[in-house]
Amino acid sequence: MRRIFFLTFLLLFFVSENSYALNNRNLTIFAEPNLALALTKIVRIYSQKSHTIVSVNFNSAADLIADIDSGEPADVFISAHSSWIESLRQKGLVDVYNIGYIARDKLVLVTSKTNSALSSNFTIEGALRALNQNKATLILDNEGSSSGFFAKNLITNLGLSDLKIFSKIVEDKTALLTNIQSNDQNYSLLLASQINNQPNLQLLSQTRDGNIFYQALVIAGDNMEVAREFLKFLKSETAKSILKENGFLTD
Repeated sequence: MRRIFFLTFLLLFFVSENSYALNNRNLTIFAEPNLALALTKIVRIYSQKSHTIVSVNFNSAADLIADIDSGEPADVFISAHSSWIESLRQKGLVDVYNIGYIARDKLVLVTSKTNSALSSNFTIEGALRALNQNKATLILDNEGSSSGFFAKNLITNLGLSDLKIFSKIVEDKTALLTNIQSNDQNYSLLLASQINNQPNLQLLSQTRDGNIFYQALVIAGDNMEVAREFLKFLKSETAKSILKENGFLTD
Protein backbone atom coordinates (compact mmCIF):
# COMPACT_ATOMS: atom_id res chain seq x y z
CA MET A 1 0.00 0.00 0.00
CA ARG A 2 1.33 3.40 -0.91
CA ARG A 3 2.44 5.36 2.16
CA ILE A 4 0.41 8.45 3.00
CA PHE A 5 2.76 11.42 2.96
CA PHE A 6 2.73 14.12 5.64
CA LEU A 7 2.59 16.75 2.95
CA THR A 8 2.51 16.10 -0.76
CA PHE A 9 2.50 18.50 -3.66
CA LEU A 10 1.92 17.21 -7.16
CA LEU A 11 3.10 19.96 -9.43
CA LEU A 12 2.16 19.60 -13.07
CA PHE A 13 3.34 22.10 -15.64
CA PHE A 14 2.64 21.71 -19.34
CA VAL A 15 4.25 24.10 -21.78
CA SER A 16 2.07 22.64 -24.52
CA GLU A 17 0.67 19.29 -25.49
CA ASN A 18 3.18 19.01 -28.32
CA SER A 19 6.06 19.85 -26.01
CA TYR A 20 4.95 17.18 -23.54
CA ALA A 21 4.57 14.59 -26.28
CA LEU A 22 8.05 15.31 -27.58
CA ASN A 23 9.84 15.36 -24.25
CA ASN A 24 7.77 13.14 -21.96
CA ARG A 25 10.06 14.14 -19.10
CA ASN A 26 9.15 13.44 -15.49
CA LEU A 27 10.90 14.03 -12.19
CA THR A 28 9.99 12.89 -8.68
CA ILE A 29 11.57 14.71 -5.74
CA PHE A 30 11.54 13.66 -2.07
CA ALA A 31 12.27 16.50 0.38
CA GLU A 32 11.71 17.58 3.98
CA PRO A 33 8.70 19.81 4.81
CA ASN A 34 10.67 22.95 5.75
CA LEU A 35 11.79 23.10 2.10
CA ALA A 36 8.20 23.22 0.84
CA LEU A 37 7.79 26.95 0.13
CA ALA A 38 11.20 27.43 -1.46
CA LEU A 39 11.18 24.19 -3.42
CA THR A 40 7.69 24.74 -4.77
CA LYS A 41 8.82 28.04 -6.31
CA ILE A 42 12.04 26.52 -7.63
CA VAL A 43 10.26 23.54 -9.14
CA ARG A 44 7.68 25.75 -10.84
CA ILE A 45 10.40 27.70 -12.64
CA TYR A 46 12.42 24.60 -13.50
CA SER A 47 9.35 22.76 -14.79
CA GLN A 48 8.42 25.56 -17.16
CA LYS A 49 11.96 26.04 -18.45
CA SER A 50 12.78 22.37 -18.94
CA HIS A 51 9.34 21.10 -20.08
CA THR A 52 9.34 18.60 -17.23
CA ILE A 53 6.44 17.27 -15.17
CA VAL A 54 7.60 17.37 -11.55
CA SER A 55 6.06 15.79 -8.46
CA VAL A 56 7.36 16.64 -4.99
CA ASN A 57 6.71 14.62 -1.85
CA PHE A 58 7.43 16.34 1.48
CA ASN A 59 7.91 14.25 4.61
CA SER A 60 10.44 13.55 7.35
CA ALA A 61 13.77 12.17 6.17
CA ALA A 62 13.16 8.86 7.94
CA ASP A 63 9.81 8.29 6.24
CA LEU A 64 11.16 9.28 2.85
CA ILE A 65 14.04 6.81 3.20
CA ALA A 66 11.56 4.09 4.19
CA ASP A 67 9.56 4.83 1.05
CA ILE A 68 12.66 4.62 -1.14
CA ASP A 69 13.59 1.31 0.50
CA SER A 70 10.09 -0.03 -0.20
CA GLY A 71 10.36 0.82 -3.88
CA GLU A 72 8.54 4.14 -4.11
CA PRO A 73 9.73 5.95 -7.24
CA ALA A 74 12.10 8.83 -6.48
CA ASP A 75 14.71 10.61 -8.57
CA VAL A 76 16.06 13.23 -6.14
CA PHE A 77 16.30 13.21 -2.33
CA ILE A 78 16.88 16.49 -0.47
CA SER A 79 17.65 16.60 3.24
CA ALA A 80 20.05 17.88 5.89
CA HIS A 81 19.75 14.68 7.97
CA SER A 82 23.33 13.39 7.71
CA SER A 83 22.54 9.94 9.14
CA TRP A 84 19.86 9.15 6.57
CA ILE A 85 21.96 10.57 3.75
CA GLU A 86 24.80 8.26 4.76
CA SER A 87 22.35 5.37 4.90
CA LEU A 88 21.40 5.94 1.27
CA ARG A 89 25.05 6.04 0.28
CA GLN A 90 25.91 2.83 2.09
CA LYS A 91 23.02 1.05 0.43
CA GLY A 92 24.30 2.10 -2.98
CA LEU A 93 21.05 3.87 -3.83
CA VAL A 94 22.53 7.19 -4.95
CA ASP A 95 24.81 8.50 -7.65
CA VAL A 96 27.86 9.34 -5.50
CA TYR A 97 29.28 11.52 -8.28
CA ASN A 98 26.29 13.86 -8.29
CA ILE A 99 25.59 15.16 -4.80
CA GLY A 100 24.80 18.84 -4.47
CA TYR A 101 25.29 20.98 -1.37
CA ILE A 102 22.53 23.50 -1.98
CA ALA A 103 22.01 25.46 1.26
CA ARG A 104 22.80 25.77 4.95
CA ASP A 105 20.70 26.22 8.06
CA LYS A 106 21.12 26.83 11.79
CA LEU A 107 19.35 25.90 15.00
CA VAL A 108 17.25 28.55 16.71
CA LEU A 109 15.63 28.67 20.15
CA VAL A 110 12.12 30.09 20.00
CA THR A 111 9.04 30.64 22.12
CA SER A 112 5.71 32.40 21.87
CA LYS A 113 5.76 36.13 21.18
CA THR A 114 3.98 36.68 24.51
CA ASN A 115 6.61 34.88 26.62
CA SER A 116 8.87 37.30 28.52
CA ALA A 117 10.42 34.82 30.97
CA LEU A 118 13.82 34.57 29.25
CA SER A 119 16.10 37.30 27.95
CA SER A 120 17.26 37.18 24.35
CA ASN A 121 20.81 38.15 25.34
CA PHE A 122 22.00 34.58 25.92
CA THR A 123 24.00 32.41 23.59
CA ILE A 124 21.95 29.40 22.59
CA GLU A 125 24.00 27.23 24.96
CA GLY A 126 23.48 29.70 27.82
CA ALA A 127 19.77 29.96 27.11
CA LEU A 128 19.34 26.19 27.13
CA ARG A 129 21.24 25.91 30.41
CA ALA A 130 18.97 28.57 31.94
CA LEU A 131 15.91 26.66 30.75
CA ASN A 132 17.42 23.47 32.14
CA GLN A 133 17.78 25.09 35.58
CA ASN A 134 14.14 26.18 35.43
CA LYS A 135 13.00 22.72 34.29
CA ALA A 136 11.31 24.35 31.32
CA THR A 137 9.31 22.53 28.65
CA LEU A 138 11.07 22.05 25.32
CA ILE A 139 9.17 20.64 22.35
CA LEU A 140 11.20 19.03 19.58
CA ASP A 141 10.39 17.54 16.24
CA ASN A 142 10.80 13.78 15.86
CA GLU A 143 14.36 12.51 15.39
CA GLY A 144 13.55 11.25 11.92
CA SER A 145 13.54 14.88 10.80
CA SER A 146 16.58 17.11 10.45
CA SER A 147 15.13 19.55 12.98
CA GLY A 148 14.68 16.90 15.67
CA PHE A 149 17.98 15.20 14.87
CA PHE A 150 20.15 18.29 15.30
CA ALA A 151 18.18 19.61 18.27
CA LYS A 152 18.53 16.34 20.17
CA ASN A 153 22.26 16.21 19.40
CA LEU A 154 22.78 19.71 20.82
CA ILE A 155 20.90 18.92 24.03
CA THR A 156 22.81 15.65 24.46
CA ASN A 157 26.17 17.35 23.90
CA LEU A 158 25.35 19.98 26.54
CA GLY A 159 24.39 17.27 29.04
CA LEU A 160 21.04 18.83 29.89
CA SER A 161 18.92 16.43 31.93
CA ASP A 162 16.36 18.60 33.73
CA LEU A 163 14.51 19.92 30.70
CA LYS A 164 11.02 18.57 30.18
CA ILE A 165 11.50 17.38 26.62
CA PHE A 166 8.59 16.33 24.45
CA SER A 167 9.47 14.93 21.05
CA LYS A 168 6.70 14.79 18.48
CA ILE A 169 5.98 11.33 17.18
CA VAL A 170 5.75 10.76 13.45
CA GLU A 171 2.02 10.04 13.65
CA ASP A 172 1.32 13.44 15.25
CA LYS A 173 0.43 15.70 12.32
CA THR A 174 -0.21 18.81 14.43
CA ALA A 175 2.02 21.64 13.29
CA LEU A 176 4.90 22.05 15.72
CA LEU A 177 4.73 25.83 15.39
CA THR A 178 1.12 25.73 16.61
CA ASN A 179 2.21 24.07 19.85
CA ILE A 180 4.71 26.84 20.49
CA GLN A 181 2.49 29.77 19.54
CA SER A 182 -0.48 28.57 21.59
CA ASN A 183 1.37 28.21 24.93
CA ASP A 184 3.82 30.82 26.22
CA GLN A 185 5.32 28.27 28.62
CA ASN A 186 6.73 26.19 25.78
CA TYR A 187 10.06 26.53 24.03
CA SER A 188 11.44 24.79 20.98
CA LEU A 189 14.67 24.20 19.09
CA LEU A 190 13.93 24.51 15.39
CA LEU A 191 15.70 25.26 12.16
CA ALA A 192 15.88 28.90 11.10
CA SER A 193 14.10 27.99 7.86
CA GLN A 194 11.12 26.71 9.86
CA ILE A 195 10.41 30.06 11.53
CA ASN A 196 10.84 32.27 8.48
CA ASN A 197 7.95 34.77 8.33
CA GLN A 198 6.40 33.57 11.60
CA PRO A 199 5.37 36.81 13.39
CA ASN A 200 3.90 35.02 16.43
CA LEU A 201 7.23 33.46 17.38
CA GLN A 202 9.99 35.09 19.40
CA LEU A 203 13.60 34.28 18.47
CA LEU A 204 15.62 33.97 21.67
CA SER A 205 18.95 32.75 20.36
CA GLN A 206 20.62 30.89 17.53
CA THR A 207 23.76 28.95 16.77
CA ARG A 208 26.59 31.11 15.51
CA ASP A 209 27.38 29.15 12.37
CA GLY A 210 25.13 27.78 9.66
CA ASN A 211 26.67 24.34 9.85
CA ILE A 212 23.61 22.29 8.93
CA PHE A 213 24.05 21.41 5.27
CA TYR A 214 21.29 20.44 2.84
CA GLN A 215 22.30 17.90 0.23
CA ALA A 216 20.45 16.98 -2.94
CA LEU A 217 21.17 13.43 -4.07
CA VAL A 218 20.40 11.72 -7.36
CA ILE A 219 18.71 8.37 -6.75
CA ALA A 220 20.14 5.59 -8.90
CA GLY A 221 17.71 4.55 -11.62
CA ASP A 222 16.52 5.17 -15.15
CA ASN A 223 15.90 8.90 -14.72
CA MET A 224 19.33 10.03 -13.54
CA GLU A 225 19.97 12.36 -16.47
CA VAL A 226 16.95 14.54 -15.69
CA ALA A 227 17.76 14.41 -11.97
CA ARG A 228 21.29 15.66 -12.65
CA GLU A 229 19.91 18.55 -14.67
CA PHE A 230 17.71 19.52 -11.75
CA LEU A 231 20.69 19.45 -9.37
CA LYS A 232 22.47 21.92 -11.62
CA PHE A 233 19.41 24.19 -11.51
CA LEU A 234 19.36 23.98 -7.68
CA LYS A 235 22.82 25.55 -7.72
CA SER A 236 21.78 28.39 -10.03
CA GLU A 237 21.51 31.99 -8.83
CA THR A 238 17.74 31.82 -9.33
CA ALA A 239 17.40 28.87 -6.97
CA LYS A 240 19.82 30.38 -4.44
CA SER A 241 17.83 33.60 -4.36
CA ILE A 242 14.59 31.72 -3.62
CA LEU A 243 16.23 29.64 -0.90
CA LYS A 244 17.61 32.79 0.73
CA GLU A 245 14.19 34.45 0.66
CA ASN A 246 12.84 31.49 2.60
CA GLY A 247 15.30 31.53 5.48
CA PHE A 248 18.12 29.37 4.16
CA LEU A 249 21.78 30.37 3.98
CA THR A 250 23.50 30.17 0.61
CA ASP A 251 27.10 30.70 -0.45
